[in-house]
This record gives sequence, C-alpha cells and structure tokens, in this order.
Amino acid sequence: MYSILLVDDEQYIRQSIIELVEWEKKGFFILGEAGNGEEALEVMEKNVPDILITDIRMPVMDGIELSRQIREKHPSVKIVFLSGHDDFDYAISGIKLNIIEYLLKPISINDLEQMLEKVHEALDEEKREANDLDRIETDYLENFQGIKMSFLVSLITDNYKDVPEEEIKKLVETYRLNLKGDRQVILNVNIDKPSFRKSQLDNHNLEMMKFSLANVIRRIINKYLNGEVFNFTSNIVVMLSDTKETIDLYKDIIVKEISESTQKLFHFSVGIGVSEEYNSLSDAKLAFQSSITALNYGLLMKKNKEVYITDIEMTGSEKMVFDEANEKKLISLIKIGSKKELDAFIDELFQGCDSDSQTHLQIFLMELHVSVLKAYKSVIPIYDTDMLQRVQMISDIHHYQEIQEVREWFKEFCLTVVDSIQFQRKKKTDSLAKKSYDYLLEHYKDPTLSLKSVSKQMAISPSYFSALFKKENGLSFTNALIKIRMEKAKEHLLTTDCKVLEAAVDSGYTDQHYFSYCFKKYFGESPNKVRETFKEKELLI
Repeated sequence: MYSILLVDDEQYIRQSIIELVEWEKKGFFILGEAGNGEEALEVMEKNVPDILITDIRMPVMDGIELSRQIREKHPSVKIVFLSGHDDFDYAISGIKLNIIEYLLKPISINDLEQMLEKVHEALDEEKREANDLDRIETDYLENFQGIKMSFLVSLITDNYKDVPEEEIKKLVETYRLNLKGDRQVILNVNIDKPSFRKSQLDNHNLEMMKFSLANVIRRIINKYLNGEVFNFTSNIVVMLSDTKETIDLYKDIIVKEISESTQKLFHFSVGIGVSEEYNSLSDAKLAFQSSITALNYGLLMKKNKEVYITDIEMTGSEKMVFDEANEKKLISLIKIGSKKELDAFIDELFQGCDSDSQTHLQIFLMELHVSVLKAYKSVIPIYDTDMLQRVQMISDIHHYQEIQEVREWFKEFCLTVVDSIQFQRKKKTDSLAKKSYDYLLEHYKDPTLSLKSVSKQMAISPSYFSALFKKENGLSFTNALIKIRMEKAKEHLLTTDCKVLEAAVDSGYTDQHYFSYCFKKYFGESPNKVRETFKEKELLI
C-alpha cells in the first residue's frame, strides 16, 4: 500500500477528501494531515509519504514553496495539487516543479479516484523497474565495459599517488581487471599513418583498425602474462601486470610480436613506446607519461619503431632540467607576451646544455616545444596556418648541431607564438567591441539594457567588458548607450509626429520626465524645443 500526506489549510476539506474514498481498497492509506507547508515538512521529518496531496494557496507556506522544498529533499515523492479556477499562475509554477496531477476544487469522487489510479500505476511501474533484476543485470553488463574503460583511463590520467594501494586493489577487483601483479609496464602503441595510408587497408576506417589491432594485441599478451588493453585518444594502451620475473622474461617478446603481427596481418607498422617498470598502480600516470615520451622520441627522431624509455633516460650529469616550475614560468611568459623576460628565461633554460649529448638535447627541446604549444592552445584553441607550419618544423630540429643554433631556433619559435597570440587576441578584441556596439544599436529600445546584461551576452566579466568597450569604442558603455538613445530619439522626433512619451519609450526610457531631462542635458534643449527649431528652419528653406 502507498502512503498519502494530505495538506490543506481548511480542515473540513481534508476531512471531506478522506471520507470520499475507501483508501485501503484502492491500495492507499493516509499517513497524516497538515494545515500548511511548514506543518507538512515537520510530518515528513519523521515519515516520508509516497504521495503528497496539497492545496496551492495556504498561509505560512503555500503549496508551491512546499513542493519546491520536497523536490530538493525527496524527489521521488509524487505531488498532486489542489487548485481553484483562479490558480493559473500557480499551476504554471507547478508545471516547472513536475507536478504529477491537478485536482480542481470542488473535488468530485470520480476525479479523485482517476487521479489515485494514475498515481498508483506510476508507483507500480517504478517498483517494477526497481525490482527488474534481469533488466538491471543486462544494463549493468552493457555498461560495464564503459565503466571499466573509464577507470582504466583514470589510472593513466589522474593522480592516484595519495590513494592507498589497498583501495586501488579493491577497485581493480570491483572492475574485474587483470592487473593483480606486483610489477607493471605500460606500452603505448601508435599506428604509423604513412604506412597505414600505403597499406591495402587504406580505405578502411582507422578507428575500426584500432579496434581490430587492440584485439590482436590482447590475444598476444594473454599468451604470456596478465594485463589490459584499451584504446585511448589516438593510441592503444597496453598495461602489463605480473611478477617481475614474468615481466622481464616476456616484455621484449610481446613488444616484438606486436610489431611483427601488425605488419603481417594489417600491412602497416606501429610505433611502440615502452615505460619503465613500476611496483604500484598509483604510479600508472607517471609510467604512461614515460611511455608517451618514448613513443614521441621514436617518432621525432625517426629511430626504431620500438623505443624503451630506459634507453633514452638521462643520467644525473646529463640531465637538462625542465621541471614543472620552469614549464609554468615559460607558459606564463608566452601568454603574457613579455618578450624581453622570455628571451632572458630561454637563455637561462639553455645554460649547462651539452651539445655533445644530441639525444638528450633533442628530448629537452621537444619538452620545451610541447610546453609552448600548451600555452598557445590554452589561449587559441585552433592553430592557424602559420602555426601549423611551425609545429611541423619540430621534426627538423635534429639538423641543428650547436646549442646556440638550437637556442636561437627556439627563441624564434617562441616569438612567433607570442606574436600569433597577440594578433589573435587583438582580432578577438576588435570583433568583440564591434559586436557589442552593434548589439546596443539593435537593442537600445530595451529599458533593461545594462552593462551587466550585455557583458553576460558577450560571455565576459562586466569589469573587463567595461574597460574593453571604452578602449575600443572611445566611449564608456553608459555614454555610448546614451548617445545612441538620444540620437535615435531625436531622429524619431524630427521625422514623425510622435509624442514625447512615444519617443521616450521608443528609445528605451520608461519615464517621460527623466527622458526629457536626459535629452536636454545631451542636446542643450528640450525635446519640444528641438522639434520647434527644426520646423522653423524647414519653413525658412
């Protein structure tokens, strides 16, 4: 049986409703009564009903406010409004609150029983859905792969450093992941685009090929050890997880077999970046990043298709430091556009670089290059043609032999990015200033028009919009709006026989006296005087 809470400020109406129906036969019972919204909320602190039948107009707290609070605290409660003929505005509010039914006063037994039948069916359907274990299991299985994928992606992209290992293991267990080994390695597999285009499969969908290749890789690793395979962005990520002995024994074999099987089965090649080994899944993000570094190094240097991060890692004496703090400073200087400070900072970055260590120099420069592109992308989401050409030039950096050449190349690249950002910002600023002025010309008749409303329309803060508008248009927002309204009002007065009030309303003023005051302040004469002067001049002509 379903419970009902009855709320109406008139006790006799509540009593009449209770006496109209044999509630138990209909599958209901009256949980309680209340004379207003506040009393109803007090009842619901102890017992939450399945259905709330409430009057709309009540003292202390009306049915609308009661329903709003119930929607926030107990959204599953079905709400029925009791309404009179003059409750249309309230009924509109009810629609927004997703009220299930309305009963019009005076209430007939037929209307009440029809409403109860409808609500009973809705509650039964919800109960059936909640108890449909077969359907729930089917939905769960259909969505399980997606949930599993989300967790795998979070392992390699989110920071799990502060998450206890036991908690991560529980999640691995929950998602039934094959990652229970005490040693892990990540492989990053990328389809070589030139060889893919030349292959016999060049007309096939690349995503379909990635899916097929992932299945092949999955079969390969299952022959040797435990792990997971999944697609992420444009790559296929392979997480190997087993004992140290097993990883050491089969890692190289798996890498080689992936490369050879791809060529044999699909007739295109792949690049594979191999991370260092790690002991905890909380280090998966770091391992993933190192596999990306290895993969990018292979692509950039046109080296072997399989690159191990351990083969290109720098020793302490060779390492060229580009840590998170340096990256933040470089990005900040580029976004700010401080060329002098940027030049000095680049000199500082290159101090201590060893031109004899070409491999490490190229990796160092690649890290710098990526950071500059991050700065550009954070300001301008889409690369322009010139920037795309600059991005492609990174593949030529291995031609430079001297530190000075590399440093100057990088300085030139950074300055190009700074100029491009400033140009795009100027373009955007000019466009925004024009767009906002055009908006005033189009909407000046709206009396609610304000700096705040227009800045919201332009999607920028009011303070920034105010400064931008004045800088680009030569007038403050308020003065520009007054100018437009005054000129339009004058034009209206001189070209039509309208009354001053009509001219005021037509130019965005609701108060004729205030309009006349503003008009005289702007033109030096009242609206009527300006019109008279204009007509006198016409007669003289």
